Amino acid sequence: MNKNVAIILRSIVAIIGGYALSALLSIYLTYSFVHLLHINKGVAVLTASMMSYVAFFILFISSFAVSNIVRWLISCTLIIALAVLFLPLVEVL
Repeated sequence: MNKNVAIILRSIVAIIGGYALSALLSIYLTYSFVHLLHINKGVAVLTASMMSYVAFFILFISSFAVSNIVRWLISCTLIIALAVLFLPLVEVL
């Protein structure tokens, strides 16, 4: 694969995929903190937001660290698609 195409694909996965994953993770973590741990809603939102930043940075760094970008792109797409698929199971706070 061309080096420029690989860098563009890594950047797309890092930026767009990281944002999508962190937004979905923030929703799921907030829901689980409120309903499973019985934490106050405001504290749950702040805690989930901070934890989703960690997930964003992990995905961002690993996007440039993996050797096979196509496999990484497919696996990130499947993870985000599964998270979107199960989103209707989360009820509004």
